[in-house]
Amino acid sequence: MTAPDPADLRAAVWRAAAELFARNGYPEVTIRAIAARAGTSPALVMKVAGSKEELFHRTATISAPVLPDVPLSRLGPALVTELVDRQRRGDLEHLGRAMILRVNAPDPECVRAKFLSGYVEPLTRLLEGPRPELRAELAVAALLGLATTLRFFESPTLLADLDAAEAAYGPIVQRLLDGA
Repeated sequence: MTAPDPADLRAAVWRAAAELFARNGYPEVTIRAIAARAGTSPALVMKVAGSKEELFHRTATISAPVLPDVPLSRLGPALVTELVDRQRRGDLEHLGRAMILRVNAPDPECVRAKFLSGYVEPLTRLLEGPRPELRAELAVAALLGLATTLRFFESPTLLADLDAAEAAYGPIVQRLLDGA
């Protein structure tokens, strides 16, 4: 039997850890679970990745989806459409992932900083006019609220009519972005 390529093993461990931390939160994830997901032993996980906390810091990335390439006047509805489309596909919700990571993180401040730099700062850079930081934070807060209501609370009325939710919520996010 040949030994696994260290780079492949490391990538498998990091991928497994990222998925598990995003779905279950820090306290619920064990080295044993990461090893099982990566198809290796707990000892090898520790050898290639270090401690659970080191693994968390390496893999608990906050990466917002790329902002839609639309005019600023249509950005709110486009952001809501992307969020609703992720819900329809059953894709991992980036905003929800960020929330789970922050709540259970061994270093919540680090996750907070990653969230702000990944979500709020790119949006702030797009906005013109007064108080762009506030407007960006309000829009992200509104999106986080919708994502949480859809994904975590599985709101039956919203889930039953995602088209109506999208049509109603897009203009709300746009008003926050516009500062109106």
